[in-house]
Order: sequence, then structure tokens, then C-alpha cells
Amino acid sequence: MLEFLRRFYGSLFGKIVTIVVGFLFIVGFSFLPYIVGGGSAISPQNVAMVDGKPVTVAAFYRYYGNLENYYRELYGKNINKTMKKYIAGKALSSIVADKVLENRANNFGVSVSKHYLANKIAGIYAFQKNGNFSNKIFTSVLAQNHMTQAIFEKHYKHEINRHFMRAIIQSSFSFNKQQIADNYRLQNKSVAFEAAIFKTKNVAYKFIKKIVLSNSGFKKLAIQFKANIVNFPLQTDTQLIASKKFKKYNFNGTVLRAASSGIQGKISLVPISIKSGFTVLKIKHIHFPAFKLTPQKKFAVYRNYMFEKQTEFLDDYVTYLESKSHIKYNVQLINKIMQRV
Repeated sequence: MLEFLRRFYGSLFGKIVTIVVGFLFIVGFSFLPYIVGGGSAISPQNVAMVDGKPVTVAAFYRYYGNLENYYRELYGKNINKTMKKYIAGKALSSIVADKVLENRANNFGVSVSKHYLANKIAGIYAFQKNGNFSNKIFTSVLAQNHMTQAIFEKHYKHEINRHFMRAIIQSSFSFNKQQIADNYRLQNKSVAFEAAIFKTKNVAYKFIKKIVLSNSGFKKLAIQFKANIVNFPLQTDTQLIASKKFKKYNFNGTVLRAASSGIQGKISLVPISIKSGFTVLKIKHIHFPAFKLTPQKKFAVYRNYMFEKQTEFLDDYVTYLESKSHIKYNVQLINKIMQRV
């Protein structure tokens, strides 16, 4: 199932990002280890160095500020210290990943001309008056955000470079219709199973040993071991989570994964800890739906699958690029930042 809050592509615009109404948005690349290497030779003004290019403290805080604003809009004002540290880690990995891409623009054959950059800036609604670009508004907005024209253009150019590089990487991912159909069937399959609930782990293991060595029926033998038997009809993962039985017996994600990944006719060989004891599952039946959808729904499935897989491919490729880069973190500075957030 898609877990998704989508990752946020990092932008270096600071608060200007909010002004340009979503044209540039943040995606948190969480590819990098949180802290790698030492920081003794790094300037105190930089949180990291990527192939000799600095990642400044100011740029990091712009990333962090934008991410924090996003999460505050999402979750309200109840962002605790743990969440702030998570956001800081996201900001750090995002800005380093963007620097990795930025450093390889020439390798991808990506180049942004002054004319193209000027046209893109002129098209930003926040800098327009009556549908036309206004230099007065442009300079005023930048001044309000403590940013010079040269710095804004530099950051915007890098963002455009990264946008095209991401597009190039994602477009190299290919798939066929059978993959989409198979993925749809897997994500929408339904499973029927029995759950035997035992009071102790020891009794549950004795039951497993007995049933593996004998031809006894699951329910009959479980009753002999004084287990409580619960039957679950054919249900998808979503239906199972929402079912009254699943909630009544306080089943958890481990039970869900065991049921979803089980083999028809087989039992789980390890007791699963639940609130009321330990449970052992037997998969009775697995049903895979036919991939017969209306054209509109089929298009939505294709689109979602393509987006998900292209994003995974992009993440993996950037991780690969990072492995080929020399990245050094200012550990001392990062530790101080983490203590402050």
C-alpha cells in the first residue's frame, strides 16, 4: 500500500518559495546517512562540503524553515522537539542531495541560458502587475525577503537545473503494462485466514510444533490447546484494518503483514505477540482481482504507478550519485543545531 506523504524537492529560495505559490516546493530526500565523516576542516559557516562545494548554514536554515512551515500547516502548531529534529534531518539530507545534483548539471548536459531564466522569472505571478512582469515589485519582494537579485537568480537557476535533471533521470525509467496489472492485483488482493489466539508464547510454540508434525486440522488442534479461534473472511488490507474483529482483538501491523504475505494453506511458524496473548495464523484463501477497470480508473492506476516507481528510481539514482560524491559533514556544527531545534 502506498504510504505516502510524498518527498519534498528542496528549494534554496527561503521564504520566497511561499510567495511563488507552489512553483518551487520542497521534497525531503532522505537518502543520506544523517551524519557521515568529520568536520574539522570545514568552515564554521558551512554544515557540509559536497565535492568541495559548500552547503552553508544559511541555506540549511532556509530549507529547515520551509519544511517546518509545511509541517505546521499539516499538523498545526503541535510540533514537538522530536518532530523538529526529524525536520532538521530532512532539511540536511535534502540540501546535500540537491547539491549533489547541482554539481553534476554539466554531466547531464543541462544548461540554463540568461534569456530562458529571465522568461521564467517574468512568468512568476508574484512578480507581475496586471499580467505583466514588474521590476519594481520584483525588487520589492526580494528586499522584503533579504535577498539580492543576483542571489535569487543564482538559486533559481540551480533549481531549474535540478528540475531538468530529475526529469531526465525519471524519464529513463521504463515499465510495461503487465507490471502495472500485476502490481494492481498485489495491492488489491484479498486474504481469508483463521487466527488461533493463545495465552502464552510457550503454548503457541507447542501448537505449531504439533500441527507441523501431524495432519490435524488447524481449528480442531487449536481448540485442544485451549485457543480462541477467530475467522476472517476474504478482505483486502484496508478492509481488514477497518474490520471490527481486527480492532476487537487488538491485532497489529505484524498480524497484517503475516496475513498479507502468507501462502495459501500454510500457517505462520512464529507466534505473533498481540495485546491478548499470542496468535498463529492459517491462510485459508487468497484472491487476486482481475485487472478490469474503466478507462478512467485504469489511467489513474497507470499514472499513480508511474509516479511512484519513477520517484523510487529517482531516489535510488540520487543515492547512487551520492555514493560517488565526496561528502563531508561539519559534525560539531550539526550537533549544535540539533540541540537548538
